[in-house]
Amino acid sequence: MLLRVGPRLSVWPPLAPTVHVRRPRDLPFPLDHPSCVLFAKARHGLWHGLRALGARNGDSILVPAYHHGSEIEAARAAGLRCIFYDVTDGLAPDAGQLDDLLEPSVRALHITHFFGFPQEGRRWRRWCDQRGLLLVEDAAQAWLARQDGTDVGRHGDLSIFCLDKMFGLPDGAAALCRAPMDAPTGRRPVGGSLLLRRHLAWAAQLGGVTMERARRSGYDPDADFALGDPWTPASAATVVTLPRLDWPGTAEARRARYEILLDALGPLVPSPFQNMPAGASPFLLPVSVPNKAELLRKAAAKRLHALDIWAVPHSSMDEAAFPVAQRLRRHLIGLPVHQELRPAHIRRIADVVTSATR
Repeated sequence: MLLRVGPRLSVWPPLAPTVHVRRPRDLPFPLDHPSCVLFAKARHGLWHGLRALGARNGDSILVPAYHHGSEIEAARAAGLRCIFYDVTDGLAPDAGQLDDLLEPSVRALHITHFFGFPQEGRRWRRWCDQRGLLLVEDAAQAWLARQDGTDVGRHGDLSIFCLDKMFGLPDGAAALCRAPMDAPTGRRPVGGSLLLRRHLAWAAQLGGVTMERARRSGYDPDADFALGDPWTPASAATVVTLPRLDWPGTAEARRARYEILLDALGPLVPSPFQNMPAGASPFLLPVSVPNKAELLRKAAAKRLHALDIWAVPHSSMDEAAFPVAQRLRRHLIGLPVHQELRPAHIRRIADVVTSATR
């Protein structure tokens, strides 16, 4: 065990124990939609949704070369062949490149709302309709985001959302599909120990002296990307806690914290993320640095646990063939902007990163 002093800050939001004394409230999109299905993980919703939409062995899907890897594994597990496209410098698909990649087997286009910044959902809906393709909206990092007054995820034939990226839930994801989708039928996990960890993370963020286990080194992408059991429901702790979340104003609170950090660290932020759309629900603030490992190490020593964003692609893709995605993987790190951060936390994040990049 290691003795640590000061607040522990992370991209993953903690959860205040006071959530349990709040009265339940109406749930936001997509949880208020009658066709919404809850899963333990978003990759499970993607797998179920693709199958519900009629994906068959031999079909193909256009997917971004800049990806986590779990979405690729889920599509492949559903029987689809993934055809990768590189994103533009603005992290959007390039229509000309997509047209060049079309072949008779292509059934769908997968777009990702990176870091909570909305893609042009209406545009890609029209593009898919003109070509007879399905649209998959990956809003795993963009729950509560809106674009032009419309909730992100409303344009897709299938849309997926991670709930635990916005709030300190034990697990939980939502999927919305235009075709009837099977609900998970596995045994529901309790989730109590994970919920307790989220509460302890809230206490650790307050500061003081805490004990932490030494972190094991090494990263196993195969384990990180694995589909797991797609029939696993969201935990009981998540289902009970969801209606008690203080979600109104959460996206606005994240944008406000993002803007403060952006003012302090602007030169490190890639150009696509230097201007935040009004409806964004940022998951993190991305910064680009020459040496990711060094900054991650220096930040961790100061109890700032930045996120090493998607450093390793899915093994089915030739990384060298996609230079924009490769550059992003080598240089991007994510900083916390969640709604539980206080002004002193924001100043601390800015100070740690500024000091580490001098």
